Amino acid sequence: MDEPPKQKDTNASTGASADMGTGADDFVIAPPAPPVPQMPAVPQMPAAPPLPMGAPPPVRPASPRRTGLIVLAVALAVLLVASLGAGVWMFVASKKAVRAGGSRSVSWSLPYTRSGLEHPRMVRGLWFTGEAVVKALPDRVVGLDPKRGKQLWEAPTPGSGSVMCQASADSTGDVAVLARGSGEDCHTFYAVDLTSGRTLWEHALDADEWAPDDTPRIARSGDVVVVSAKGGLTTAFRVSDGKQLWKDDDKGLYEGADDKDTCRGRGYTGGKQLVRIRRCLVGSADTASYAEAADPATGRAKWRHKLGEHGTSGQVLATSPVVVDDPGQPFASMRLTVLGDDGAVRTRLEGEAKRRYALSGGDGSAPVSDVQVKGDKLVMTLDPEEDDSDDNNRMAAWSLTTGKRLWEKRTTGYLQTFHLVASESDDILAYVAGNIHDAATLVRFDADTGARTVVRRYRPTPSKAWIGSDPYPVTHGRTLYLSAGYVTEEPGTGIKSRQKSLIALPAS
Repeated sequence: MDEPPKQKDTNASTGASADMGTGADDFVIAPPAPPVPQMPAVPQMPAAPPLPMGAPPPVRPASPRRTGLIVLAVALAVLLVASLGAGVWMFVASKKAVRAGGSRSVSWSLPYTRSGLEHPRMVRGLWFTGEAVVKALPDRVVGLDPKRGKQLWEAPTPGSGSVMCQASADSTGDVAVLARGSGEDCHTFYAVDLTSGRTLWEHALDADEWAPDDTPRIARSGDVVVVSAKGGLTTAFRVSDGKQLWKDDDKGLYEGADDKDTCRGRGYTGGKQLVRIRRCLVGSADTASYAEAADPATGRAKWRHKLGEHGTSGQVLATSPVVVDDPGQPFASMRLTVLGDDGAVRTRLEGEAKRRYALSGGDGSAPVSDVQVKGDKLVMTLDPEEDDSDDNNRMAAWSLTTGKRLWEKRTTGYLQTFHLVASESDDILAYVAGNIHDAATLVRFDADTGARTVVRRYRPTPSKAWIGSDPYPVTHGRTLYLSAGYVTEEPGTGIKSRQKSLIALPAS
């Protein structure tokens, strides 16, 4: 297959390459070009018989060349009219556009640049404004032109020796909340205006010996964000102006006004509802674990649902409706419960499911990256079965109304993995990473049966653009964005030159 012509667009201010043609285009398999229409044969004039002696010369007929040109022009006109009627510009589209499968403006990539600091976690920091695609990087946030990937602005991560280590998936009002720090010390949070890169406010968390969360979490519900980190006191701020609203150790937040217990909320998860796992230690009259819906403005519980014996290991997977994993045993298979608006059990989902380890499962955004709620369906990617001989994962769907498992599908290629695609539509989409044997694909699942349809194929082994083994895929408009997942910068490890932070590809 011929390669598309290569282009390279270099940002004059940073020297960073947008890799037009050398990055994302290396990733794309173009759809086959339409067949070239066969032109009708030009009729040949028969040879004239010899004239008798003395006969007057005959009238000269039109030349075969002229007749052929007339026939060809008529044929071209007919085909052009037919092609316009069918919506296909056969003779107007450039060779470059045909080979690229459409507009080349949605095929670009953003190189990965080392921050020099460790950050071994996935960040879902990818947002869209009216004018830009915005990507969170360890050392900065950048706004990019969605058509060509050209950098529009950048905002360096504040603080000397500091790296961005978490970001909210929610960007309501074109404002994102991020966390920064160094290594395990990551408990400073700040808000960024995504239209300009301007920092709006910044706060560091107070120390807390009872802080239950090990990794930074940013749980956002509307104009309130609840942030937590290892060794830091979970605190709520108003996103629009940074005003502190409440802290997790406020008197009366969990029990009476005079209580002196050590109750804390862990695993705060944002979305349409703010949900947490309540855990109380020595000093409390009630040491059971609960899933609680909290009022974002005050932190007070609106309802609570008592979890099982091992509820401290529970996770909130979604908040609209609330779906909680309440395991029967620590580190065992999931036990999924759907809760109603009052905290009462709505349904329990059938069967035990071993959930895939989600790199962004602890970021506080809902749903977590490997779970989606689409109408009455809950869709989730799952780990391989123990008797599987390879690393192929599975995808399953349940009815939230009946709790029945509707279908389960397994990847079929060599060591291929489903990655649920975040999208604005009701479609269930997954990106299937490629390898040396199988092309990468964007696939659509039927919500009721799980039947798969290939939306787009990409190259199996892109030689100049690599997004890593755990991308965070998002569709926006007609573009598929692959955001880098786990990229380690631990001492002694190198980053491949083809590693990208973001790849934009055609999605249709």
